[in-house]
Order: sequence, then structure tokens, then C-alpha cells
Amino acid sequence: MAMRSYVGIDGGGTGTRALRVDPVGRVLGYAEGGSANRNDHARAEVRENLRSVILAACAGEVGGLEGVFLGMGGVSTDADRQDVASVVKEIPEIGPQVRVGVENDTVVGLTGGLSGRPGIVLIGGTGAACLGRDARGRTYLCGGWGDMADDLGSAVWIGLRAIQSAVQSEDGRIGPTLLREAVFDHLGLSEPRALLDRLHNQGFARADMGKIAPLVVEASLKGDAVAESILRDAARELSRLVATTAANLFGGTPSEMILVGGLALSGPPFQPMLIQQIQADTPSIRVVDPEMTPVQGAALEALRAAGHPWNAEVLANLQAGQA
Repeated sequence: MAMRSYVGIDGGGTGTRALRVDPVGRVLGYAEGGSANRNDHARAEVRENLRSVILAACAGEVGGLEGVFLGMGGVSTDADRQDVASVVKEIPEIGPQVRVGVENDTVVGLTGGLSGRPGIVLIGGTGAACLGRDARGRTYLCGGWGDMADDLGSAVWIGLRAIQSAVQSEDGRIGPTLLREAVFDHLGLSEPRALLDRLHNQGFARADMGKIAPLVVEASLKGDAVAESILRDAARELSRLVATTAANLFGGTPSEMILVGGLALSGPPFQPMLIQQIQADTPSIRVVDPEMTPVQGAALEALRAAGHPWNAEVLANLQAGQA
């Protein structure tokens, strides 16, 4: 008889991670794959990327698979959840007996980071969102509206600001900045005005915009005032998400908060700048290191959906698997 198992999936903006565990949280397999964000990719590509990581995490053996829980970027409504669940159910190897749960990726980030305790998670990566959950299980989501409407402070937003600064410097509307040469070189332009063709006719995805953010960090480290201003604006915008979430869910009472995402956890100069801004705006917040990753949080949610408690043994097994 195949071993009973559950798969947790963390589907961010740039990649997908899958973790397979047994009923007591022992890690049985792990896999990474391409992005499965339904707002950025066609349904067939999303399905294939999810299929790939699930099968890889299960080493091709899905006979004992009882549940899959997905924490996905771009999921906000019941219709979104049902649509993602239906994509998973279209995977030929997933049988009708497999329970499929779907939530926004902030949920698994918070569950993993605080090992199921109440608190707040700020996701600062390709996108930007903040989720809080109190001791009664009430939740408050702030941000997460996508880059067309929001995502202020995210890597995509920083990348856009960098491009805008580069073209404004090229025109002479602002002074010199290292971002002009850095952005144009990164995009491989033969001349500055080739930017329009590069962005609009050669394929330029949301993730590509986010990849420009490290150029801003690098320019800031070299003393570029424009780059530093962009990063400080980003820190203020992300801090506003935290302040709003804390006010609506915790009032002024102390609460733990973790950071998730490549930008928020990028180290100096941005990470300490962000933490300092959060603590100045919301003194009741205590920023702590994540105890587990979002994909481990997704595995915990898969176990909870199947009725398995988050006891000390489960948490210890999951943390050992991370090590």
C-alpha cells in the first residue's frame, strides 16, 4: 500500500515550490519549477508547471497522495480558488480522492513563518501584500492587488521606477543617475530609444520587470541618490501595508511579524531600511526571523485540511526536513 502523503505548494511570482510530507510532517520529497501564477501564464502552462513539481516531489509515485494545498500569488476571490483547484484536478495523475485547497500565498507565508501562531506577514517580492491573523483566527489582507493597480514597494514597482528614472535622466528631466546606464545595459539596447521596441514588442513580463530591482540596490550601494530615493519610497509603501494591517487587526497590542520574499529578505541596504521604517511607523510590531518557509507553511495547511494537528512532533519534523 502506498504511503499516505500530502503536498504543500508555494506559488510565487517567479517560481513554484512543492513539499511532500507524511501525516506527521516528515519530509518525503521536494521540487522546484517554473511560475504557476495564473495572471501571468496561460492555463496549460500553469497546469504543466504544477504537474511537474507535484510529480517531482512525489518521485512520480502519487498513489498515496491524499491532499494538495496551494498558496498562490494572484488568488483573492472564491472564484480564483475554485479556478486554481480545477486546474490541479485537470492533472491526469491527480485522482478524484485528492483533497485540493487553495489560498493566497500570504497565508502559507504566515503559517510557515510563525509556525501557525498569530501575527503578520509582509510579502515583499515580485508583488507586495500583507496578511495578519489574530488569536481568534480573524484575518486582514492589505495589498495584493497586482502591479496594474497596486504592488507599491514591490520588486516590479522598483523596476518600473528604475526604468522611468533612466529615461528621465536620458532626457535631462532629472540629473545623472547610475540607473540610466545600468537599465539600458541590462535590457541590451543598441540605443536608448530602442527601449519602446524592447518593452512592447520583444516580450517583457512582470518577472522581467522585477529583475531590474537588484540594479537599484546595487546603484544605491554605490551612493546613487536616485536609487536610494526609490528604495526609501519602497520601504515606506511596504511599511504602510503593515501599519494598516496592524491597526485593523491588533490595534496597538504587540504582535510578531515576519518578512517573506526576495526583496524583503535581500539584506543590506534594503532589508534593514525596511525594518527601521516599519518599527518607526508601528512600534507595536516586533520583526522576527521566519521559523519555516512558505512551502513548509503550505504543507502545514495541507495537513490541517486533512485533520492532522499541528503538534510539536509535526513542527519538529518539518523543521528537521528544512535543515
